[in-house]
Amino acid sequence: MINFISTNENIDPQTAACARLLAAVIAQAVEDASSKQSTNADSQAAIAWLFNEGTAFEEYASLIGANAQAMREAMLAPHQDTGIDPKYARFDEVKRRTLRINYLTWLQRKNIEKQLMGQT
Repeated sequence: MINFISTNENIDPQTAACARLLAAVIAQAVEDASSKQSTNADSQAAIAWLFNEGTAFEEYASLIGANAQAMREAMLAPHQDTGIDPKYARFDEVKRRTLRINYLTWLQRKNIEKQLMGQT
């Protein structure tokens, strides 16, 4: 379970507001990475931000009380029917599948770039 900073009763209002802002940035990146309406460049930039090691995503996740690696794994995992329906299902199976496709495309490009860099 994630202990979101913004929902902690003992957090001052400014810290809670900052945590909500960081969570919104992460949510927008997930939306860009999983939306068919995003341009290829936008979705690939969002994927790179979410899945490259050492990006601000890791710090943002930590600052809101989440684990970046666990979030990455959850985004790529097949949907699990937990019996709990979220109030707003913004990350449905179609978006999850689109994110996985965009992730695999990004990973292939990244591996090709590594190979090309090693050959020069």
